[in-house]
Amino acid sequence: MPHRFKRKIRKLQNSDWSTEQDIFLIENNHLSIEELVKILPFNDEEIVDRKNVLGLIRREISLRKIHDI
Repeated sequence: MPHRFKRKIRKLQNSDWSTEQDIFLIENNHLSIEELVKILPFNDEEIVDRKNVLGLIRREISLRKIHDI
């Protein structure tokens, strides 16, 4: 397994996020960071970091590129 995948798996395993919180973040990715901070027990930086780990930021950028075409 390439090194970058091992690092990502390790990051997911050593998380303070529960599976339910990850699911909530994925399903409610359309909410703003401010709204997510009110609902989830994490600050804005932690939420953005988790969105990066889950690939939600990359997905959002890709979808924006598709819709802009």
